[in-house]
Amino acid sequence: MKMIKNMILGAGIFFLLNSCSSDDLKYESHTVKKLDFQLNGEPWNLNVGISTRPVFVYKENGGYFANYSSLYPFSLDDGKYKLIATDYPEQMVPSPTNLNELIVPQPALANQPVNLSDAMPYASPFEEPLTLNIVTRTGILRLKTLDIVADKSYTTIKTTVLVKRSGYKVVDGTYIKEDMFVTRSKATTSGGINYTDDFVLFQTGEEANNVRVKIECLNQNMEVVKTKELQGTFAIEGSKVTSVDFLINEP
Repeated sequence: MKMIKNMILGAGIFFLLNSCSSDDLKYESHTVKKLDFQLNGEPWNLNVGISTRPVFVYKENGGYFANYSSLYPFSLDDGKYKLIATDYPEQMVPSPTNLNELIVPQPALANQPVNLSDAMPYASPFEEPLTLNIVTRTGILRLKTLDIVADKSYTTIKTTVLVKRSGYKVVDGTYIKEDMFVTRSKATTSGGINYTDDFVLFQTGEEANNVRVKIECLNQNMEVVKTKELQGTFAIEGSKVTSVDFLINEP
């Protein structure tokens, strides 16, 4: 009887070990520790102690997998993935979304840079170094008046910018081509003197995507007293400033 019990116990241990071995093979993982981060081609990383998690990991088919800090190594199950990085994770990826459907819209208030790396493929055992270069996909349109004579007939300057790109598609680094109006109103007590405003817009690339600007001056009753369309179109370059100086109080 004792021998039978020992044989049963031995068989049980063998089965358990064999089962664990199979599970280990099935769920084998490797540590990702050879990521290099850049911001517009310059070395970048989080300061120690910051809880922001700039790394997003997606499955090969685009399914959302996880979000990690760039400060510490992390483990992934064996397989093929796509990784992106951003220094504005909450703004660029506000909720878990399939990578194939992830589109960052032109900010309606034109006040938020769009900074994202390309979607980079990475496969186990993750032995090759991988660089995630976070690229600024937007530039700044800076409007400034040069007037020296005030016009007190208006108290608000309403600026409308017509853009040709309404969003950025992360999976392939392309832009959604669609006309969109970005509008902002700004109070003025100087009759237009020293008016200046910055609009953060997607880079235009081709000349056909250049932006147009219309200025409306409104009185205290929010009635339009004058309108001015700036001549020409304006190119926007990533991470750069396009300065446009003009006279608002002259025809």
